[in-house]
Amino acid sequence: MAQSRRSKTAGRRNGRSSISRTGSRYEDNRRSGRNNSRARRKKRNNLMRELLPVILLLLVVVCLAGTLLLYHKGQSRIPDVTVDLEQLDSPCAILMDRETGTILADKRGEERMYPASLTKIMTVLTALDECSDLKQTVTLSYDYFQELYDQDASRAGFEPGEEARIIDLMYGAMLPSGAECCKELALQFAGSETDFVSLMNQYAEKLGLSDTHFMNCTGLHDADQYSTAKDIASLLREALKNETFYEIITSKSYYVPPSTVHPDGFVFYGTMFKNMSDPSVAGGSILGGKTGYTNEAGHCLASFAEVDGRDYILVTGGIADAPRSEQYHIDDAFRAYGQISNGNE
Repeated sequence: MAQSRRSKTAGRRNGRSSISRTGSRYEDNRRSGRNNSRARRKKRNNLMRELLPVILLLLVVVCLAGTLLLYHKGQSRIPDVTVDLEQLDSPCAILMDRETGTILADKRGEERMYPASLTKIMTVLTALDECSDLKQTVTLSYDYFQELYDQDASRAGFEPGEEARIIDLMYGAMLPSGAECCKELALQFAGSETDFVSLMNQYAEKLGLSDTHFMNCTGLHDADQYSTAKDIASLLREALKNETFYEIITSKSYYVPPSTVHPDGFVFYGTMFKNMSDPSVAGGSILGGKTGYTNEAGHCLASFAEVDGRDYILVTGGIADAPRSEQYHIDDAFRAYGQISNGNE
């Protein structure tokens, strides 16, 4: 019996001893693991400290390379062309690169001139900015037609009381330069021409057209309505970003759907393309434009063309002293755009 108790006691001691040894080994392993982990972290940190200057140097090199690449890419976007606008009959002219807005050639481009119907670029762009439904049908007012008759203003062909869609009026304002279309757009989107003109001037200010001021939406002469070739070029560049405007200004003609006044509908034609037998120029073609004329403004033209795969904007205006042709604004466009391809060689 005594021997059995001693055996049990010895067993418990041996068991505690075994557990103690196991626990000790576990603690040793934990300490060893911690030590190894610290060693690995220390090694990794040392490696990072060694690599950090190299990484920073690589980042600086990449940033510099990227900056130089963007700089040279930006520089290459500006075409190196030589165009002599002094050859034009128009006293005021600006040639602009459409992509960058860079002025490539200038002939009294910041001199004030009367914009005549180039005003309608702003009229349509302002209407587009206010419009939510291009297919909305409206009835043309009787209020302004007598005024337009008295002033012998150009009209698209709509009659008082006739129904037309907003998009029809926009094409009518731009292609045949219809004053009745401008008047109706003003009424529809501002309630009066005066309030609509305020919107036009606000838009001009927003675009930074610092030497432009509108008094009406038609371009009929007003001594206080003025702009510059440079401002109008900037305006056209902005307008061309609008897809609907782009479609309008590049159209040679437009079919107006039937109405009670015109049961068969009718077609009007763009005043610029109507005076061009062929819009081709050396290396490209004239894509679209808006003409303008009053006795006080002379012949004006805001156009754009693609030459050698790149778009250019040309604005000409003012009364020519001794023009070589009656349509000198059209001929000036060919003279200017025709020089670009040769200047790129």
